[in-house]
Amino acid sequence: MRHSVARSGLLLVALIGYLGCTGASAPPGQQGATVAQSPSSVAEREKPAPQEVPLEETEAQASPTPSSDSQPGTKPSGAKPQGEKPSGQEKPAATQPEPEPQDAAANSQAQGSPDRPLTRGGVPPAKEDVLLLSYPNDPDTINALTSNDTLSRAWQQWVYESLAESRFDDPDKWEPLLAESWTFDEKKLEFTIKLRRGVKWHPIQFPNGTVERDREFTAHDVKFTFDCILNPHTEAAALRSYYLDPDAPREEDRIKIQVTVIDKYTVKIRWKKPYFMIKEFTLGIPIIPRHVYSRNEQGEPISFDFRSAEFAKGFNNHWANNMMCGTGPLRFKKWERNKEVVLVRNEEYWGKPFFFSHVIYKHIANPSTVYHGVLNHELDWAGISDRDLFIQGRERPEVKQGRVIALDYEYMGYRYVGWNLTRPQFRQREVRWALSYATPVDSMIKNLLHGLAVRVTGPFLPSSPANDPELKPIPYDLDKARAMLEKAGWRDTDGDGVRDKVIDGQKVQLDFELMIYADAPMYLRIAQMMKDSYQQIGVRMRISPNKWSLMLQRLRKRNFDACMLGWALSWRDDPFQIWHGSQADVPESSNSISYRNPQVDKLIEQLRVTLDPQKQYKLYRQIHRLIYEDQPYTFLFQDKASVLRHSRLENIKLYPKQRPHVDMREWFTTQPRLLGR
Repeated sequence: MRHSVARSGLLLVALIGYLGCTGASAPPGQQGATVAQSPSSVAEREKPAPQEVPLEETEAQASPTPSSDSQPGTKPSGAKPQGEKPSGQEKPAATQPEPEPQDAAANSQAQGSPDRPLTRGGVPPAKEDVLLLSYPNDPDTINALTSNDTLSRAWQQWVYESLAESRFDDPDKWEPLLAESWTFDEKKLEFTIKLRRGVKWHPIQFPNGTVERDREFTAHDVKFTFDCILNPHTEAAALRSYYLDPDAPREEDRIKIQVTVIDKYTVKIRWKKPYFMIKEFTLGIPIIPRHVYSRNEQGEPISFDFRSAEFAKGFNNHWANNMMCGTGPLRFKKWERNKEVVLVRNEEYWGKPFFFSHVIYKHIANPSTVYHGVLNHELDWAGISDRDLFIQGRERPEVKQGRVIALDYEYMGYRYVGWNLTRPQFRQREVRWALSYATPVDSMIKNLLHGLAVRVTGPFLPSSPANDPELKPIPYDLDKARAMLEKAGWRDTDGDGVRDKVIDGQKVQLDFELMIYADAPMYLRIAQMMKDSYQQIGVRMRISPNKWSLMLQRLRKRNFDACMLGWALSWRDDPFQIWHGSQADVPESSNSISYRNPQVDKLIEQLRVTLDPQKQYKLYRQIHRLIYEDQPYTFLFQDKASVLRHSRLENIKLYPKQRPHVDMREWFTTQPRLLGR
């Protein structure tokens, strides 16, 4: 999106070096969650797919649709909540309408006109030019509030918008988007936000065939977005965690903000207590359309009470969860699972237009196929998750001759192995330390990543002032690991090569399953190194490769023993989402390992109301030290993003402080790629 929470929150990342299309790594998270904000874990209801409109064609005028601006009151008869999609059924392709014929013609004539606004790259938008990217696996939802993985966010990035955005070159500075201006009353902790007028939502087709066009963005959409986040029953737990006060004496007092519509173009957002990321979580949230997500497949209101369980059921299983409707410079056209996602330029965008007429993400699960796709000019930009391939690619004639560019750069994220602390095997700190001692991280970096990574010791990156530099990486020491397990009472009592212990009257073996992402060969190699090493200390590890959507579902349900993933971080992060004990039992939260430490909780709560940066850094480092001592994760490394790109792409700038480290709105070419080529 260009919403800042995609960069200021934590996002779950699955592959190593994956989402090269936006500079993000693959799915291992809003800090990035092992990725954090969880997509819907409830099966979506089955829906008839609208007839697909070819990219070259337009759609005739659609019939009018009922208004969704009704005020709260009695739900009209016939309004139905959303149902659930039967499990195991294949979801049909989601498609959306093209602009109306007369608009399309006018836009076509306008392209290349000297009067047409220039792009952020300072050039006119292309009449036709397709940016071809790839993705490895489909997420289970692309709802802007409940998805929390880097892949979903990459698709959403230029479709949805927030009230404002932090700048790529200086993330401490904010620029207006859907907000025209704002003021902040420090005494009242209240934002008064004036909204941009005349901004139109993208057209969207309801399952009954009705098409909504020319709906204006208003203050009611802003309030509706926050209502959806704050509804305790929606699957937006990761995002909702930033607005909760764990110290509140009553459940109804836990929400820290109040959103009030003053008029159609003015909204007030007031916080009940200071918060060190108040601007990020007031101005940086993606705004979603009320006229879409408040209505069911027939276009009728789900419920007039947007904080109710009835409404949440409809929202969690909404028919639009496999499409996108925003206000940004790109519009959603189609998502056909296991095939492609198609975005098209929004010709009615209020701001500077996108250069490319189409952005197409091709589903390619095999890293080798992605690699050769860039070399053969079948893709424009791709993250190369297999570092062996990336190193080989540097020596290819296509790269040597400048037709393909190879680059690597620091990526704000880290990889880890998370231990499910509800499992009896991992309840003892000594066991987790023993496993960390037995994890050959330095060998992984040297032999598998070719040195394109650095060790991390906790949830903050080595270059961050939040990081405690006195904490050293845990060395690889099998003797130390064995001694710690012996001391903790884990011994091989039956001679089968696996340590065991009686816990709560039951014999428990030190045997577990490691859940990894299926379509990243690098993960399998890392897991195999761990398995071989653990076997030498009497621990049996079984490797369980999973598709990305299934992996997200298992995380949200805590249905795993251990997982190998990663978090995508931001310029500034709130550890509450992942590390506060109040989130350990919250369904769909990012604390999927159920970590609890009252000392950490107290420090996080203090951090959230501390506005002095130097005092913040001191608190961050205390949090870092306590988490390091607990070892709820075995922290692995911060790896570099490794990318191959077509030389036709111009004006690519790298932004080290801001995910996703590149701004595609600045890109352009002088060698257009046409549709079908």
